[in-house]
Amino acid sequence: MSEHQFKLGQNVRISRSFPDRTSQGNYEIIRLLPESVDGEPHYRVRGPDKVERAVGETQFVKPETE
Repeated sequence: MSEHQFKLGQNVRISRSFPDRTSQGNYEIIRLLPESVDGEPHYRVRGPDKVERAVGETQFVKPETE
């Protein structure tokens, strides 16, 4: 069982694009989700477009401005 490395309210940057190519900018973590079958922690994030997405921990990095 893995622990979440990022916390609620923290800003992160997506390291890979979403299929709709709206991945530019920082995302705020709004919910910690259970880990996937392979043990990767997941998160619910909200981007600059105000759309919420579910992402795995390996999909984002801390922004350099933090």
